[in-house]
Amino acid sequence: MRIAAAGVLALAMSVCGAADDAVTTAVSTDPGEVESTSASAPDVGENGSTTHGPANDAEDCPEVVAVEMTQTASEVFTVDTTIRSMDIEGVGYADAWEVRHLDGAVYGERILTHPHANEQPFTRSLSGVAIPTYLTRVEVAARDSVRGFCGAPLVVEVPHS
Repeated sequence: MRIAAAGVLALAMSVCGAADDAVTTAVSTDPGEVESTSASAPDVGENGSTTHGPANDAEDCPEVVAVEMTQTASEVFTVDTTIRSMDIEGVGYADAWEVRHLDGAVYGERILTHPHANEQPFTRSLSGVAIPTYLTRVEVAARDSVRGFCGAPLVVEVPHS
Protein backbone atom coordinates (compact mmCIF):
# COMPACT_ATOMS: atom_id res chain seq x y z
CA MET A 1 0.00 0.00 0.00
CA ARG A 2 1.41 3.41 -0.97
CA ILE A 3 0.75 6.62 0.90
CA ALA A 4 1.19 10.16 -0.40
CA ALA A 5 1.77 13.35 1.58
CA ALA A 6 0.70 16.82 0.41
CA GLY A 7 1.85 17.76 -3.10
CA VAL A 8 3.14 15.60 -5.91
CA LEU A 9 6.61 15.46 -7.41
CA ALA A 10 7.50 12.90 -10.05
CA LEU A 11 10.91 11.61 -9.13
CA ALA A 12 13.23 9.70 -11.39
CA MET A 13 14.97 7.58 -8.81
CA SER A 14 18.39 6.12 -9.31
CA VAL A 15 19.94 4.01 -6.63
CA CYS A 16 23.68 3.61 -6.33
CA GLY A 17 25.17 0.47 -4.85
CA ALA A 18 24.50 1.10 -1.19
CA ALA A 19 26.46 -1.75 0.30
CA ASP A 20 28.41 0.66 2.51
CA ASP A 21 25.30 2.37 3.89
CA ALA A 22 24.58 0.86 7.29
CA VAL A 23 21.01 0.24 8.39
CA THR A 24 19.86 0.45 11.98
CA THR A 25 16.25 -0.21 12.83
CA ALA A 26 14.90 1.01 16.14
CA VAL A 27 11.63 -0.76 16.81
CA SER A 28 9.22 0.26 19.54
CA THR A 29 5.52 0.18 20.29
CA ASP A 30 6.20 2.06 23.52
CA PRO A 31 8.43 5.16 23.23
CA GLY A 32 10.12 4.17 26.51
CA GLU A 33 11.26 0.77 25.18
CA VAL A 34 13.43 0.70 22.07
CA GLU A 35 15.14 -2.36 20.60
CA SER A 36 17.80 -1.94 17.92
CA THR A 37 18.61 -4.40 15.15
CA SER A 38 20.79 -4.19 12.05
CA ALA A 39 20.25 -5.33 8.48
CA SER A 40 21.91 -4.91 5.12
CA ALA A 41 20.89 -2.00 2.91
CA PRO A 42 18.11 -3.02 0.49
CA ASP A 43 17.84 -1.43 -2.95
CA VAL A 44 14.78 0.54 -3.97
CA GLY A 45 12.93 -0.82 -7.01
CA GLU A 46 10.79 0.85 -9.64
CA ASN A 47 7.93 1.57 -7.22
CA GLY A 48 9.27 5.02 -6.35
CA SER A 49 7.33 7.53 -4.35
CA THR A 50 5.62 10.54 -5.88
CA THR A 51 5.25 12.74 -2.83
CA HIS A 52 6.86 16.03 -1.97
CA GLY A 53 7.46 17.53 1.44
CA PRO A 54 7.60 21.05 2.82
CA ALA A 55 10.28 23.46 1.67
CA ASN A 56 13.46 23.51 3.71
CA ASP A 57 13.66 26.44 6.14
CA ALA A 58 17.40 26.07 6.80
CA GLU A 59 19.63 26.66 3.81
CA ASP A 60 21.69 23.65 2.74
CA CYS A 61 19.99 21.27 5.19
CA PRO A 62 18.97 17.83 3.92
CA GLU A 63 15.32 17.80 2.85
CA VAL A 64 13.00 14.79 2.86
CA VAL A 65 11.14 15.16 -0.44
CA ALA A 66 9.30 11.82 -0.66
CA VAL A 67 8.28 8.89 1.52
CA GLU A 68 6.65 5.63 0.52
CA MET A 69 5.48 3.22 3.21
CA THR A 70 4.67 -0.41 2.44
CA GLN A 71 3.06 -2.55 5.12
CA THR A 72 4.84 -5.93 5.32
CA ALA A 73 3.11 -7.36 8.42
CA SER A 74 0.75 -6.17 11.13
CA GLU A 75 2.23 -2.87 12.40
CA VAL A 76 5.47 -3.42 10.38
CA PHE A 77 6.54 -1.32 7.38
CA THR A 78 9.29 -0.83 4.84
CA VAL A 79 9.91 2.89 4.43
CA ASP A 80 11.48 4.29 1.24
CA THR A 81 12.73 7.83 1.78
CA THR A 82 14.01 10.26 -0.85
CA ILE A 83 16.35 13.01 0.32
CA ARG A 84 17.74 16.04 -1.48
CA SER A 85 20.88 17.47 0.08
CA MET A 86 23.94 19.60 -0.60
CA ASP A 87 26.35 16.75 0.13
CA ILE A 88 29.92 18.01 0.13
CA GLU A 89 32.57 15.63 1.40
CA GLY A 90 34.51 17.20 4.26
CA VAL A 91 31.86 19.91 4.77
CA GLY A 92 28.69 18.03 5.57
CA TYR A 93 26.25 15.53 4.11
CA ALA A 94 22.98 13.75 4.86
CA ASP A 95 24.18 11.06 7.26
CA ALA A 96 20.87 9.61 8.51
CA TRP A 97 17.10 9.79 8.44
CA GLU A 98 14.50 8.83 11.04
CA VAL A 99 10.89 7.70 11.15
CA ARG A 100 9.40 9.08 14.33
CA HIS A 101 6.25 9.88 16.26
CA LEU A 102 5.18 13.52 16.09
CA ASP A 103 6.33 13.81 19.72
CA GLY A 104 9.87 12.75 18.72
CA ALA A 105 9.91 9.04 19.72
CA VAL A 106 12.02 7.22 17.10
CA TYR A 107 10.58 4.12 15.38
CA GLY A 108 13.38 3.62 12.86
CA GLU A 109 16.69 5.13 11.79
CA ARG A 110 18.66 4.65 8.59
CA ILE A 111 22.37 5.54 8.86
CA LEU A 112 24.08 6.82 5.70
CA THR A 113 27.85 6.38 5.82
CA HIS A 114 28.97 8.51 2.88
CA PRO A 115 27.94 11.60 0.86
CA HIS A 116 25.67 11.21 -2.18
CA ALA A 117 26.91 14.32 -4.00
CA ASN A 118 26.59 12.77 -7.47
CA GLU A 119 23.20 11.18 -6.78
CA GLN A 120 20.57 13.82 -6.03
CA PRO A 121 17.94 13.29 -4.90
CA PHE A 122 18.65 9.80 -3.57
CA THR A 123 16.40 7.13 -2.09
CA ARG A 124 17.15 4.54 0.57
CA SER A 125 14.93 1.95 2.26
CA LEU A 126 14.49 0.83 5.84
CA SER A 127 12.71 -2.45 6.60
CA GLY A 128 11.17 -3.68 9.83
CA VAL A 129 9.85 -0.35 11.10
CA ALA A 130 7.18 -1.12 13.73
CA ILE A 131 4.48 1.55 13.95
CA PRO A 132 1.55 0.94 16.31
CA THR A 133 -1.91 0.73 14.74
CA TYR A 134 -3.19 3.68 16.77
CA LEU A 135 -0.76 6.05 15.00
CA THR A 136 -2.18 7.59 11.86
CA ARG A 137 0.73 9.92 11.07
CA VAL A 138 4.50 9.90 11.55
CA GLU A 139 7.25 12.27 10.50
CA VAL A 140 10.41 11.49 8.57
CA ALA A 141 13.40 13.78 9.11
CA ALA A 142 16.89 13.87 7.56
CA ARG A 143 20.05 14.61 9.55
CA ASP A 144 23.10 16.55 8.41
CA SER A 145 26.50 15.27 9.56
CA VAL A 146 27.48 18.74 10.83
CA ARG A 147 24.23 20.59 11.69
CA GLY A 148 22.11 17.68 12.87
CA PHE A 149 18.35 17.72 12.22
CA CYS A 150 18.11 21.19 10.71
CA GLY A 151 15.54 20.83 7.90
CA ALA A 152 11.78 20.49 8.13
CA PRO A 153 10.49 16.92 8.63
CA LEU A 154 7.87 15.47 6.27
CA VAL A 155 4.64 14.32 7.95
CA VAL A 156 3.04 11.28 6.26
CA GLU A 157 -0.08 9.19 6.81
CA VAL A 158 0.57 5.62 7.99
CA PRO A 159 -1.20 3.15 5.63
CA HIS A 160 -2.34 0.58 8.22
CA SER A 161 -4.51 -2.07 6.58
